[in-house]
Amino acid sequence: MTNDQMTNHRTTESPSHPIAIYPYLLQPRAREMVWGGRNLARLLDKVIAPEQRIGESWEAWEGCVIENGAEHGAALGDLLARDAAAILGAPAHGNRFPLLFKFIDAQQDLSVQVHPDDAAAQKIENYLFGKTEAWYVLNAEPGACLIHGFKDDVDAARVKEFLAKNRLQDLLAFVPVQRGDVVFVPAGTVHAIMKGIVLVEIQENSDITYRLYDWGREDANRSLHIEPSLRVLNFGRQTDHKIPSLTIRHAEFDQHYLVACKYFSLELLDVRAPIERIALNDKFNIVSLIEGAVEIVCESSRVAAARGQTLVLPARLGAFGIAPQTTPCKLLRMYVPDLRAEVIEPLTRAGHRAADIARLVR
Repeated sequence: MTNDQMTNHRTTESPSHPIAIYPYLLQPRAREMVWGGRNLARLLDKVIAPEQRIGESWEAWEGCVIENGAEHGAALGDLLARDAAAILGAPAHGNRFPLLFKFIDAQQDLSVQVHPDDAAAQKIENYLFGKTEAWYVLNAEPGACLIHGFKDDVDAARVKEFLAKNRLQDLLAFVPVQRGDVVFVPAGTVHAIMKGIVLVEIQENSDITYRLYDWGREDANRSLHIEPSLRVLNFGRQTDHKIPSLTIRHAEFDQHYLVACKYFSLELLDVRAPIERIALNDKFNIVSLIEGAVEIVCESSRVAAARGQTLVLPARLGAFGIAPQTTPCKLLRMYVPDLRAEVIEPLTRAGHRAADIARLVR
């Protein structure tokens, strides 16, 4: 069981001086893993030393350091301690940054895991937040797949039986994936990222992870957590693996809604021409460029970003624009949504059916 986050900043003192409000370009934290690779350099222009194998790049969380402007060198969490409302806006709960956004490069099969929901995390770990997450596949080798739930209904006794036989894989749903696929992983869902996949992960800002099965590998540093896993598992058959995206077409860009839940909304913006204004609706946005180059424009500044770079746009900006410097130009946008006002109603007005919206909004 791990909670690998840096210490959350929970100071409630008044800021000694006002924080500067502009788009914050974040310095990611690259994490070497035995199962990692070098695809983040090839696909996202990450700088990776020849001997490094990077499994994860943590792009947006409270430990990220700001690379530009007046707050250069400060951690995002430091700014939250000084003035959380300016950064978070309406979703502010204390001064905790609620999301964690990362890129993952899996060149070996990862362990089979499950995460608790908020209630279970509080009961089992005395920690306020569980972990619901979603994946957007950036690259998949031929034949690559993800594990997403059980292929049939099971119970704790059956899971224990197959664990004892080192055959848990016989119960799991293996889902072939390709670039552009979206998979929602609510807390309680057994899951694993398999080799040959590079993906985006957006999640609750928690890293409580129960390792249920590790393919028979023995490693003193990678213990299993079978009993807590059994307490939080969803034993039902998983049939709805991939989320079909829904699109709203604007003159300047296509807005692809990939998945939305109460914790986060994930969108892909395919930008053709300058976008004058996107409202922030009194909340922060995470914006990450996965293709091309842009300038993020606000009243007081213009911040350039290239492929593989991520920004946090503080709520107090009010709005931002996007000036593409190349085409194609594709950005991921993440925020804590008002599901009805920011997802369901816009998609309904665009003509999408209620049944299709219900598959996207979880």
